[in-house]
Order: sequence, then C-alpha cells, then structure tokens
Amino acid sequence: MAGSSTRHYPRDHLKDDRLEELREPLSRALDLGDEDFERLSPEVKNLLSARRRLGVTWLDDYEVVAEVIRNEGCTCGVQPGQIAVFDMRHRIKPEKSDMPLCLHLLSPALAVFYMSFDRASEGLNPLTRIWNHYECLDTRDDDGASKAIVKVHLRRADTHEPVTDPVLDISEERA
Repeated sequence: MAGSSTRHYPRDHLKDDRLEELREPLSRALDLGDEDFERLSPEVKNLLSARRRLGVTWLDDYEVVAEVIRNEGCTCGVQPGQIAVFDMRHRIKPEKSDMPLCLHLLSPALAVFYMSFDRASEGLNPLTRIWNHYECLDTRDDDGASKAIVKVHLRRADTHEPVTDPVLDISEERA
C-alpha cells in the first residue's frame, strides 16, 4: 500500500517529552547528545520513559528463574528441581544455575523476555501469571511425549525471594 506507515500510533504522544531526568545518565552511559535524543522514535521514548516508574536499577534488582518441574525422558540430563537463572538482560548466571545448558530447553525462555520489559514498563510484574511454563523444543521420536517441562518465576536478585505481586510497586521499595 503506497504511503502507508509502519508506526503503531497515528501521532507521537511522547513528542514533547524531553526525558530530562534521564538525559544525563543516558548521555553518559550511551554517549548520546541532544540531537540523538531529538531523533528518538516514539517506541524508544516509551521504553526509556518506563525507567521513571522502574528506576535505573530494576535490571539488576530481579532475576528470572527457569526450574525443571518434569522430565520423562529428555536425554540432555536435566532433573526436576534444577534451575537456570537469568538476569533481566537475558544473560544466564552460571554461578547460580545447576541445570545443564541445553538449547532445546533454554531457547523458549527467550519468549519470556520478549514480554518482560513491555509488562514492567506498565508497572506489571515482568512475568505473566498465565504464561509461566514452557516445554523443551526437542520432540524426538515420541512426538514430544517425554519432553521436559519448565516453570518460570521472577525473584529478587539480592534475597532470592519470589516476586508474586501482579504489580511492581518500586516506589514503595525506594521509600
């Protein structure tokens, strides 16, 4: 279709948002100048403005834990109770993980991260309470009947306390 736009919204609701309180730390961290901030797309501004609610440390404050809850024949060696721990930047923390690193079993965790920032930017728990399980991608000869199953949850990085509240109220934590 000629002249169509790929923008999701007909107008930029954040056009006049200069992200003043974020400019200094972002400029320092990402080497951005005023011109760079002026050229930011509405989508990027939305992601950056989420830090107003979340604070600048939320990526370090939480971890995603993928725990094997069932294995009825997976040959990669995973056992129920084993975990893989990820930081909120999607990196595995090998020092906190005891699950064998099997790509068939760990690659579905990427979908969890696709939704995490969007949910957190709205003040919601980054992990949905609905889509909190996934299964191994290796179907093998039994058409997947013996797949390993993983449950995913969010926890505090410092205390390892599970985060079960549907809404993250970081303002209370800073008080």
